[in-house]
Amino acid sequence: MRYRKKARENSLIVLYRWDISGDPVDKVFKEIVEEKNIKNQNVLNYMEKLIGTVTEKITDIDSLIAESLENWSFNRLGYIERNLLRIGVAELVFMDTKDPGRAFNDYIDLAKKYADKKAAAFINGVLSKIYNKFATSSARR
Repeated sequence: MRYRKKARENSLIVLYRWDISGDPVDKVFKEIVEEKNIKNQNVLNYMEKLIGTVTEKITDIDSLIAESLENWSFNRLGYIERNLLRIGVAELVFMDTKDPGRAFNDYIDLAKKYADKKAAAFINGVLSKIYNKFATSSARR
């Protein structure tokens, strides 16, 4: 498995547990790294970057997600969907990823793995809407 894909998946797990538990994100990060025995430095570094961007920019990220939802409210999002969108927006808008197509595919795959096909289509639609808004403008942050 490519290191970024593994980092995206493990970041989802960290943020999911953090969102549910309310524990400090660094505590949850350490628990997941230990539980999953993650030793690859590239994976760890990318996880730190993804999670750090989400936690640092969470207000902006959640606002972008909320304003991009149609006939749905942010508070109705499931934990998996909410945190997949958070990581996706962090990476695609705030981190200037080198391969957005690969990132999209990974987020869709993660939605299928941890939620279902309907969630995957939903994640793809919302991320596409947000990404297209910023990819075609100088509004990238």
